[in-house]
Amino acid sequence: MSDKLRRVQEALAGWQLDAVLLTRRDNIAWLTDGATFHVVERAEVGVASLLITPCEVRLLAPDNELARIVAEEPMPFEYETASYPWYQSLRQGLPDIFNGALGSDTPLAGTRDVADKLVLLRQGLSPQEQERFAELGREAATLLEQIARGLSPGISEQQIEAEIAHRCLEKAIRPVCVLVAADERIASFKHPVPGPYPVIRKVMMTLGAERQGLHVSLTRIVHFGEPEPALRQRVLALAEIHVDIMLASRPGRAWQAIFSDIQQAYERQGQDGEWRHHHQGGPTGYGCRDWIVTPQTEGVLAPGTALAWNPTLSGVKSEETAILTENGIAWLTRSGDWPLIDIQRGGQRWQVADWLIMQGEKP
Repeated sequence: MSDKLRRVQEALAGWQLDAVLLTRRDNIAWLTDGATFHVVERAEVGVASLLITPCEVRLLAPDNELARIVAEEPMPFEYETASYPWYQSLRQGLPDIFNGALGSDTPLAGTRDVADKLVLLRQGLSPQEQERFAELGREAATLLEQIARGLSPGISEQQIEAEIAHRCLEKAIRPVCVLVAADERIASFKHPVPGPYPVIRKVMMTLGAERQGLHVSLTRIVHFGEPEPALRQRVLALAEIHVDIMLASRPGRAWQAIFSDIQQAYERQGQDGEWRHHHQGGPTGYGCRDWIVTPQTEGVLAPGTALAWNPTLSGVKSEETAILTENGIAWLTRSGDWPLIDIQRGGQRWQVADWLIMQGEKP
């Protein structure tokens, strides 16, 4: 039996349920170490479900989907199958398959919502998941940075978006979030959906990348010619803020205490209140963010958690994915070939992604 399956089955008693039905892509990928039950790329739910009781697992699928899933998708545990006609819904077929107190991670009549409970149950990544995560982060950073080095003024945001998608799909990476902002759009919009706008002086690229269910997030910024001194100071101030956030991110600490430290990090750089203008990120893993951390977030930071913080100032963003390992914080979205800002904290050296300055490219 897999450790994750055991965790779900042991949780049923505390949830006062006889079984739980998993249909969301993130939960399926987590439980199976990467299985894909979806057909529509952008769908958050799959075309099949896993019904989990204290003693068994059943794969429930329409009869036109079952064969592929059984033949091609990984299942690290024994399971039975049950199918229903493609022209019926799961809701119609379920009463013939199971009768009891049932929880579900998607809205389904007659079931109890356990979506939030499952997100909490997913916290803490195994050594094998951490290895997969590190490989994904390294590849995502490498491809985004290679694209960045090949840019020149005049290219449009949508052309950059297309290149990011192409490079990702070549490596079986899903580009679940691609944001590109040229010039003044960096400061104007926190989530700049790529448009037809040409790059003149600078460009920001944000990538949310997923493979086998795991997600990393990172941002890289390119400037053609030397940036203005005031802009450079904001870049350096934000790097200080990012390091302070990482220092605050210690296992066992309450999320509310961590967020209080985030607020103080902005204040120390003379940017009091800037955190109000955009979310700061939060834990990641099988979701782009498992949740966004706010001043009201309950609970504590668990060991083995991956974090994607993204502090921002006007026209400046710093975003990386890291994981809390037994040996401390390990950056995931690093290629080893990108300029970094060195910061010292109590005798400890930290490095935060810098902007890439392309000399001689000023239009």
